[in-house]
Amino acid sequence: MEIEIQKQVDVPLLGRQRIIGIVKFDGGATPSILKLKEVLASKLKLSKDLVAIRHVYQRYGFTEVKVIAHVYKKREELMKLEKLKKVERKQIDADKKAAEEKAKAAKVE
Repeated sequence: MEIEIQKQVDVPLLGRQRIIGIVKFDGGATPSILKLKEVLASKLKLSKDLVAIRHVYQRYGFTEVKVIAHVYKKREELMKLEKLKKVERKQIDADKKAAEEKAKAAKVE
């Protein structure tokens, strides 16, 4: 999967950049929001916690999507301004449950 950044607009008032890009992927299903966050973060050499995917536009029959994302300078600004997607909330909950189970297992031993 590769990404081509078409436009990068700095928004200093909100402490973010708006990025518009085209992601080309191999055939099959459209990549998930989490996968797109990882690809964009690796391209920009940032933490994926600072990236918020706003829109994903897919055209039928094509193996590319148009992605509009916001990249923040601080995690606190992202949490104030962005609403987490359902997939992201589930991922956070799953990580918390795994950490609790790991702590219980360590406590039992």
